[in-house]
Amino acid sequence: MANTLRTLDPKLAALAKSECNEEQAQRAEIIATIKTWITKSPHLKAPTDEQLILAFLRRCRFSQEETKRRFDNYYSLRSVFPEVLGSRQVDEALLTQLQRGIHVIPMRPVSPEGPRVIISQFRNIDPKKSNPREAFKLIFIMLELLALECDNAAISGLIWVVDARDVTMEQMMQYDPFLLKKAFALVDQCIPLRFVEIHMINMRKEGQTIFNFVTKFLPSKLPFKFVVHKKSEDLYQHLPRDVMTIEYGGTNGYQAEAVDHWRQKLLDSKDYLAKDAQYGTNEKLRVGLASAWANGELDGMSGSFRKLELD
Repeated sequence: MANTLRTLDPKLAALAKSECNEEQAQRAEIIATIKTWITKSPHLKAPTDEQLILAFLRRCRFSQEETKRRFDNYYSLRSVFPEVLGSRQVDEALLTQLQRGIHVIPMRPVSPEGPRVIISQFRNIDPKKSNPREAFKLIFIMLELLALECDNAAISGLIWVVDARDVTMEQMMQYDPFLLKKAFALVDQCIPLRFVEIHMINMRKEGQTIFNFVTKFLPSKLPFKFVVHKKSEDLYQHLPRDVMTIEYGGTNGYQAEAVDHWRQKLLDSKDYLAKDAQYGTNEKLRVGLASAWANGELDGMSGSFRKLELD
């Protein structure tokens, strides 16, 4: 991946300033400071890709201390979550997960300066063949590539549309509680992107039990808007129809086209992801306080949990 920062469209640049505190004239100097910190941190072995560092800075509204904390979290969590963050080989297992169409990222953002959309269809899980850890591995690879390559995602964030139609308890039972907690910790405290809205569509009464099982592992206070819709049509009170794929009545391409696009993107990123295996942290070399993950604080992710209510 090249270390040349992309020039932003004027509208997106204005949003980067208002939403992320990004000053175009100062960002190169701030990125250089974070790069130096990475190379001088004895416990941390991590890439110094400028576009990736910029994504972390945007996620943290250009707070250097918060950026360092989140960046450190992202690489130190690898030692306690290797089944999802380790061994990121673009192999047949990963490409088969992509082909199932469980997670689809359409081509266009919501608007020229708007968020990117992810559509998840958990009915495409095959309980006998699917490995939920492999599915999580895929989505977190896709999110990192979005952070590297899509300024809309890094500045305006992500909207996640979860289609609950025809999902069974057998499919959802693939996701054990600790896996869900670790995945949420990764989203909440580590990745360089933020979710701004989550929409559950086609939620029927009988589906409540299933999704209460999943959502009870999320904290009661969420850092994003969370909306449940009985019908997919209700979604368009919140999002323009055009951002969804043709299968949902939108104009943002067919899902098969999005899957093919991401298949090629994964193949193109094969070398980048293969190098990724060398990155992580060595807690024995850390100066100062041990990381939250090394202390086992993830085990204590508890407190009040939310319950899904359907109107």
